[in-house]
Amino acid sequence: MMRRLRTPERWRQALLTAIVSGLLALPGIALATVEENGATFETSIELGGENLALSGTGVAKYRVVFTVYAAAFYVPPQTARAEVLEADTPRRLEIEYFHDISSEDIIEAANTKLDDQLAADEHAQLESQVERFHALFTDVSPGDRYRMDYTPSEGIELRFNGEPVGTVEGGDFARAYFAIWLDEKDPLSSTLRDNLLAGTE
Repeated sequence: MMRRLRTPERWRQALLTAIVSGLLALPGIALATVEENGATFETSIELGGENLALSGTGVAKYRVVFTVYAAAFYVPPQTARAEVLEADTPRRLEIEYFHDISSEDIIEAANTKLDDQLAADEHAQLESQVERFHALFTDVSPGDRYRMDYTPSEGIELRFNGEPVGTVEGGDFARAYFAIWLDEKDPLSSTLRDNLLAGTE
């Protein structure tokens, strides 16, 4: 009995499958990721209907000895460094942790830096938003990730290991919170800030 020949459409489907499979096997093409201290981050994402590019990655250290986490920062392509915090555009900060850290310690570190950066009246205006945002945090273990996605008119959505846990509104709040890492005068770490902003103009 003669075997029935495949139709041209089936051949096209088979060829497409082979091409896609081949691309997935080639590093740097389909994956489009970068590695920072063992943590892998995508080089481009979509947020709020807009394409964002990876600006940079870096690590946070504790007393120079312990690498606490790796971070990646995303902004619209060709964003100027001076506009990172001032422009009301989408942005993302993604963090992967390398140690067990309590939510209390994460919150304390953030509050300490906000106290340093904000004037008393600014801090008072943002206090309720900061408290609501910090109430969303939980303890982390090695490999856990927090992701902060800012979308204009919506606010910062916090995700834990990819799952949404809550959103806090406000462009002023987003500017102040991202400044913990990105402030030009007094960031959490100037080295980390410069690495995260390496791709800005």
